[in-house]
Amino acid sequence: MPPSKASEAGGWTVAMDKSLTIDGIDSAVSETEPLVQRDPDHEPHKKRHVGWGIVIAVVMGFIFGFIFEKSRVFQPDSIRAQFVFKEWLMLKMFMAALASSAFSLLLVSIFHPKLFEHVRDEFHDCRHRGVLTATALGAFMLGAGMAIGGACPGMVSAQVGSGVNTAYATLLGCLVGALAHGLLEPFIEKWIQMGPKFNFFYITERFKLPYWPLGIALMIMGGGVAGLLEYFHSWQSEVPQPFKNKNGPCNFVFDCPSWPPWASGIILGLLQIPAILVIKDTLGSSTAYDAVTSLATHALQDHHKKTHYPRFHGRTKGWGNWWQVFYLCASMLGALASAGLSHSLGKVHGLHPMVGFAGGFLMLFGSRLAAGCTSGHGISGMSLLNASSLVAVPCMFGGGIAVAFLYNLNPDAFLPSQ
Repeated sequence: MPPSKASEAGGWTVAMDKSLTIDGIDSAVSETEPLVQRDPDHEPHKKRHVGWGIVIAVVMGFIFGFIFEKSRVFQPDSIRAQFVFKEWLMLKMFMAALASSAFSLLLVSIFHPKLFEHVRDEFHDCRHRGVLTATALGAFMLGAGMAIGGACPGMVSAQVGSGVNTAYATLLGCLVGALAHGLLEPFIEKWIQMGPKFNFFYITERFKLPYWPLGIALMIMGGGVAGLLEYFHSWQSEVPQPFKNKNGPCNFVFDCPSWPPWASGIILGLLQIPAILVIKDTLGSSTAYDAVTSLATHALQDHHKKTHYPRFHGRTKGWGNWWQVFYLCASMLGALASAGLSHSLGKVHGLHPMVGFAGGFLMLFGSRLAAGCTSGHGISGMSLLNASSLVAVPCMFGGGIAVAFLYNLNPDAFLPSQ
């Protein structure tokens, strides 16, 4: 219904019916409108073969942990150094993963278009969240937590597996952050839904374009940025003795202490293919923390849980919620195997436990507020050209850069490394 009165300023339209729009962002979403208009043909894709799904999730997780340990991106100091532009390992891996993820999704969009549409629908939770009050703010908190804790939600498991001595504190902070968000969500729901929202899911919808040209452009951009960074800042200059372990020169590729971060990123992005084909989902990790912390309300009756703790009620059951738990647990084993082969187990020192805990808390609370983490928004959402992810990722880096530079100005603001 068109508003009866309205005033316009700077491209914004404020109407008496509390509608607020700007270039395709709309806060007046009907309460009766379903989150996603699903095609009935998509329903068969809901049937997940859990047995094979567990196997694939475990294999994917093992690879994820292995390549993160090899990339050296999991080191807390490397995360902080990236945010102040002293090292480039993390960005190289991220951009290469974005390029190969776009390549994977391009293949799926061509050969399995209905499945491609199904996995895009998995981002429906972003639709009713405020662009500023939830997506941008949550992503900023996620980035700030990354700079403080020297990790990201998925990377924490690799830190645990590789023997980072204070990773337990970061993991505990992540769990408490997810628990706090789940408990507080009913009280901050109005804040989460406040302000402008996107009235479209994907850039392709907004401009009425097929996925393939934008997917190819994303591949070129991601690969080009990773290539330029490598050209000007070789990974070998950022990693001491990449081809030697404590026993001398490497005998084969798996016992080397480090790999090029862009190579690890390419492998990471290609994990989208088994994730989509078997699990019918895209890469992510922060939902695992929701699933585990939902057990805190296990003793409550279903109707009470649904009424008072809807976040936990929706995460307690279902393979779609729990596959990431298998994935992250297996990633600990992958990181352990990688560190063991290269004789680097326990060689990386972590941050002070209180700092790790604070960073973990902020990361998970922020990622749950933004409905996505570095894998969900950063790799999957960006390569799917999700509108919310295109807001979340710059805000995530912005939060990390702001906090890391503040730390550089006043190092005493943070407790020292262990």
